[in-house]
Amino acid sequence: MKKRHKFTTYLLIVILPLIFLSIIYWMHLERSIQKERQEQAKWAGTFYQEYIDQVISETKESLELLSLSSSALYMDDKKNDLLLKWIKDTDSRYAGVYWLNRDGVSISGTNKNFDHYDLIEQNDIERAVKTQKAFVAGTKELHNRNLNHFSIFAPILDQERKVQGFLLAHIRLDHLEKRLKILSPGHTFKVETKDKIRILDINAEGFTGHSTWVDVPLTEADWTLSVKVPDKINSNNMNVFLMLVFFTFFFTHMIYIIVEELIVRRNTKNQKILNESQKIEFVGTLAASTAHEIKNPLTGIKGLVQLLVEKHPEEQDQFYYSVIMKEIERINSIVSEFLILGKPMAQTLSLYDIRSIMAELRPIIESEARHFNIEVEWNIIKEPIRVHCTKDQLKQVILNIAKNGIEAMEVGKKLRIHIHHENEWAKIMIIDTGQGLNEKDIDKVFDPFYTSKKEGTGLGLFVCKRIIESFNGTIKFSSKPQNGTTVTISLPLIKHS
Repeated sequence: MKKRHKFTTYLLIVILPLIFLSIIYWMHLERSIQKERQEQAKWAGTFYQEYIDQVISETKESLELLSLSSSALYMDDKKNDLLLKWIKDTDSRYAGVYWLNRDGVSISGTNKNFDHYDLIEQNDIERAVKTQKAFVAGTKELHNRNLNHFSIFAPILDQERKVQGFLLAHIRLDHLEKRLKILSPGHTFKVETKDKIRILDINAEGFTGHSTWVDVPLTEADWTLSVKVPDKINSNNMNVFLMLVFFTFFFTHMIYIIVEELIVRRNTKNQKILNESQKIEFVGTLAASTAHEIKNPLTGIKGLVQLLVEKHPEEQDQFYYSVIMKEIERINSIVSEFLILGKPMAQTLSLYDIRSIMAELRPIIESEARHFNIEVEWNIIKEPIRVHCTKDQLKQVILNIAKNGIEAMEVGKKLRIHIHHENEWAKIMIIDTGQGLNEKDIDKVFDPFYTSKKEGTGLGLFVCKRIIESFNGTIKFSSKPQNGTTVTISLPLIKHS
């Protein structure tokens, strides 16, 4: 049963919070990392898009400039070939450069395999004639994966700005891909036309069916660049997660240890209370059954000793009789304490003025103090201090505590007794200037059978506490080694009689 309880506690304090917090943090980490990755992918896509647009834009500008200066050479085949070869050789991005007629058919170029080949679609021709601007050609050639290029063409205009033909350049995709790989180590992306024809891709081995992509449209062509958002969590993020799991486990485990310690202390305290109650119950039962049997013989012995005292006045005999009487009184006092333990503390209380009770006790306390050469200082307010109590029992408590204070002090010291009221409470403070108690001993003073005296029973203060609590009051000790002890008795103050 105990093992099952420990497992349940461990499960509730360590395992479940660890799993719960780990899941929550993992979800938060995934969301934040996913957002960060998407932002990084978008930034990378914008960077690559700007580069590709720049390449296309520069090519368009070059072709438009060459087309304006080349209209005069349009029908000169020899000069055309030299110009086209020079254009191709001056820039490594070109796979080939071609002159096209008004219908988009190649009439000369750097690659003779494309002579008399239809290189531009009709809708592209119409758009170029209308705008007289350079364009990226349609997707006709891109369907053929053996051709590793795409086309940009510009119209050749005569003096009347009529289209005579076209200047077309094949841009090498492998050249563009090589440059992009240098710019994009580790990124995976692709470029597709609006018809989903893939023009190029980088790190194609990273493509998966469930990948997340960030799309960035190009401005110089009707294409879309898509950057793949990384799927796997990187080692740094995993390390952060594992550190969180470790610290969560550490702190929950510490909490578990503290809780277990508190449970053990509580169980120990409860067991101690149970043991003490069992002791008290046993002593009470024993006292109830034997107290009268002990008191009756004591009364007879005390009477006989008193007769012997009168019959034998010799000094030596008187000394022996005084010792016997003292021990009889001590036995009687112990039996009285046991009787209080055996009695239920619910009792009929009467209204008394503490000042009158202290007036009866004053001669007894001062006599006891003179015996130990101790001075007593009294500080009692003048107005009545009424409380509900049992007179004899309250006198027993005050006398017991006062005697303890007197016995704790050295010759010539002072015992102070203060009587006052504070808010709704009557206060009786008995202050000695003895050796004092340490914190460990203060916690034990009210424990039954605990005593620091050689001849004590350890029941005196315990009985005092029970009596004061039966009056609905409290009794507290405050003490420090070498600074004496203050005992404060607080009883509910009755303002109206």
